Amino acid sequence: MQKGFSEDTTPKINYAAHLLRRMIDPAGIDPIPADIARLQGPLFDVVMSVLSEGRDKERRKTRMLAELTARDLQILEEAVKRADSSADLLTLQTSSQWEVFDLADVAHEDIPKLEWIVKYFLHRPSLVVFFGKPKHKKTLAVLDMCNHIAIGDKWMSSPGGRDGIEVTAARVVWLDLENGPRMMKRRMQAFSKALGVETPRGWFKTVSMPDPWIDLSREGEAAEVIERIKAIGEGTGVIVLDHLSQVFGSVDENSPLASAIMDSLRRISEATNTAIILIHHAKKGQGKDGGAPEDMLRGSGAILAGVDGAFLVERDSTDKDQVTIKPVAVRGPDAPIISATFTYEQDENLDLTSARFWRIAYRSIAARAQDAIIQALQKERALNHTNLRAKVKEMDTSLSDANIREAIARLEGGGEIVFSVAAKGAKIYKLKESEDE
Repeated sequence: MQKGFSEDTTPKINYAAHLLRRMIDPAGIDPIPADIARLQGPLFDVVMSVLSEGRDKERRKTRMLAELTARDLQILEEAVKRADSSADLLTLQTSSQWEVFDLADVAHEDIPKLEWIVKYFLHRPSLVVFFGKPKHKKTLAVLDMCNHIAIGDKWMSSPGGRDGIEVTAARVVWLDLENGPRMMKRRMQAFSKALGVETPRGWFKTVSMPDPWIDLSREGEAAEVIERIKAIGEGTGVIVLDHLSQVFGSVDENSPLASAIMDSLRRISEATNTAIILIHHAKKGQGKDGGAPEDMLRGSGAILAGVDGAFLVERDSTDKDQVTIKPVAVRGPDAPIISATFTYEQDENLDLTSARFWRIAYRSIAARAQDAIIQALQKERALNHTNLRAKVKEMDTSLSDANIREAIARLEGGGEIVFSVAAKGAKIYKLKESEDE
């Protein structure tokens, strides 16, 4: 028990009191991010709210008292009065024992439901990453999503339909660290025009190429970002970071220190109660048969471990305006696989003037391979195994030889294609209907 504290003061209250005393005492030295990170839940929220008032100690004190009153934490107010601003925070405990909750209590507890912004893709607070290879339209797909979020309209509807993914309106802040203001403005305008709905003022804001830059390797940067987000406007629901690697600063994204960057992003999400969308790249040279899809995410494994959902955006190899969005690692309920086509108009300078994505029927690799085999045999009537594989590859270059062989075996096993044996044991394939004739 700390000197001057009653026995019923918990270690968490004790620790938070000393930390807050530092923050409001004119002689106190501000805590470092690692000190703040030791707190969780409402106590963490109180500290971050006080920090958001800047360096003015009187403003901090006023905000602290207001937060404690609003949260019915008068016990902490009394503890702050008795705390020592010069105490070594490292010597203070935040817990005296494991915190236990009992199933008998949980069974009757009214547990808050997940607050979905885009159902099964995005809830608040959370961290998700959309990633893919360069030019695979991942940024455009997220921009399309955010335009729908800002007006509360269903995302990824079929043309003329209302069958899209459920969306709850939320304020969006886009942090553009790559494109620049001219391109961002053109894109925002094009997607807004395609929706044909006026976005209310204040519901989609962008900061392009910010100064000062976001460098989460710097001490205290997370707290400053939180302060800037709150200054943009209260009630922000979604923050987009395009793209993730730009905020790593002196930290190598492939090193174990990447976990510290992800921890900072998590603190920002929790303190602002936002869903943070990270746009990131896939590894170079990673082919479709190069491992599990989640292994394509570039950088340290701490990046994947630090998010609530990872979504791979892939452009079709033949139809460049068709993309597939695949959930490859998700905590909680699985999101659907989405196939969509990118529709757009351009002016004489090839700048976008109208743009949006429409959902189309998803076809798996296995289904596409089978479709191509049937189409090849409809056209050619009969082909040996080698020529059949070659024709299918010509029709859909995204299919690997292994995909095609497996599809031939499935169709053969199901009796949809049949074969006759030619010279030297070669199989000559036909559609079953052709064989019956």
